[in-house]
Amino acid sequence: MIQWWGWLLIWVGLTLALLIVLTILAITLFRKAMAVMRELSALVDKTAILDRESAELTKPQIAVLEKMSEIRAQHDERKRRRADLKLERHERRIARARRITKRDASTAQWPEGWS
Repeated sequence: MIQWWGWLLIWVGLTLALLIVLTILAITLFRKAMAVMRELSALVDKTAILDRESAELTKPQIAVLEKMSEIRAQHDERKRRRADLKLERHERRIARARRITKRDASTAQWPEGWS
């Protein structure tokens, strides 16, 4: 049978181990909470910038109140801009394809075993 002081040492040891584990968990939780607060602060700064930028943008107009000719002109402008962007992409791709396929195989220096 264990003496009374043996039980006392066991419980004191268990209590100290519990306090150490709780302290370590509290420290890690505090560090994580501080990291979350830093991230939230950065997020608030970014959203403040976005709010300032969005205030500068024009608000969408209500199409019901606009004249039909203005709506058609806006629509045609958007279509023309998209077509211009598409044509520009197409021209860049064609130019790249021409650069890639421009190499003349007859003037290339081939390794000796390939002749």
